[in-house]
Amino acid sequence: MSSYDLAIIGAGPGGFEAALRARELGFKVALIEKSDLGGTCLNTGCIPTKALLASTKLLTKIKEASSFGLSVAAVSYDRETLLQRKNRIVETLKKGMTETLKRSGVEWIGGEARFSGRGELEISAPRGGNVAVEARSILIATGARPAPFPGVPFDGERILSSTDILELKTVPERLLIIGGGVIGVEFASVFQALGSKITMVEVLERLIFGEDEEVSRRLESVFRRKGMEIYTGEKVRSLTKTKGGVEITLESEKRLEADQVLVAMGRTPQIDALGLPEAGIKIERGAISVDKYLETTRAGVFAIGDVTSRTTGLAHGAAAEGIRVVRNLKGPKVPMDYGAIPYCIYTDPEVASVGAARSGSRERSEEIVEGKILFASLGKSHIEGETEGFLKMIASKKDGRILGVTAIGAHVTELIHEAALAVKLGVNVKSLAQTVHAHPTESEILEKAAQELTRIAKE
Repeated sequence: MSSYDLAIIGAGPGGFEAALRARELGFKVALIEKSDLGGTCLNTGCIPTKALLASTKLLTKIKEASSFGLSVAAVSYDRETLLQRKNRIVETLKKGMTETLKRSGVEWIGGEARFSGRGELEISAPRGGNVAVEARSILIATGARPAPFPGVPFDGERILSSTDILELKTVPERLLIIGGGVIGVEFASVFQALGSKITMVEVLERLIFGEDEEVSRRLESVFRRKGMEIYTGEKVRSLTKTKGGVEITLESEKRLEADQVLVAMGRTPQIDALGLPEAGIKIERGAISVDKYLETTRAGVFAIGDVTSRTTGLAHGAAAEGIRVVRNLKGPKVPMDYGAIPYCIYTDPEVASVGAARSGSRERSEEIVEGKILFASLGKSHIEGETEGFLKMIASKKDGRILGVTAIGAHVTELIHEAALAVKLGVNVKSLAQTVHAHPTESEILEKAAQELTRIAKE
């Protein structure tokens, strides 16, 4: 039996980054993965979806060429070439991860792991046979899989998961999306740009419910202007296949039809095969219970990412958690800090937020001051032809600390990181207001928002 300081189950962003950092700190590390390096994010999630979004955003931009004084012949797209580009990006990044892993000295073990004893794992190799390992510490980072509509399994043809839809042979004329969270709205942007008639159904009262309400309402308004049909506050009672496609019935008795349906109702932790109950690891509502140090109810066993009760649902959140676990193994122990992790949604327009600017996370209204700036007030936004949206910044009335930022507009998933640093460091709004930003740029919207907050605070 091989022995390690740390055995990591799952080679997605969380497990991979934890393995590299553990090696840097001198640990002997085993990284166990039953499938491909990169996990959901690289293979069927973040990277391939954003590759398609990059293509469709460019397609939309080209269609607007006449507004820039340019003449462009009829523009179209080739679905197969789009998919080839997506796959090429994935394979390039996967090759880079493989080379990095080899250089790092991390031992990569292919197979499916299961707890077999205290600090012990049994790994079923893909080609048969088992491998046993023991480790002082074990980190579970096995991610999650798409959750199906109750009683209706995915078939990859008409009832689609977020994985299935990445490999569609044809672009549907009518696409129905159940779920208005991050996955649902991103695929809505992709397929609307490719020409699909989009219908979305969300059980909560608005799309991207976890984000600021005004941002959420603005995204919904943009989607409607693009011709999408959106139903919020509506529960899907049934989903059935028809002769020509699919049909759903809402609780309100309304029936909706489409050629295909994307079920984007969330994800389910992939923990069934790990043998967690036998290992004394508590599961709460289908996820692994962890404390503020991301340790499970079994001492020396940790969990990060989508398998946990604390999940952010973010690849970079899982990576940060993995690094925190490793640092804590070296000591001293520090709780995981989620206060300045940015949330990004790659729709068109984009959405981003950080800190106490997300829905339901603000302090009491009398304790904060809020400033809002429209992208239409920026010269650069007019130059780029991207004036949709706004940015809101909130700060503490008491000491002026920047508490959070939320935004909807072009490139806000890049702009949000200056805000994340401000939140992380507790920057006073006056300091940001006095930080000169280049003109014309989109990032000067942060300076203007801080100046607006400073002005409001004086009133």
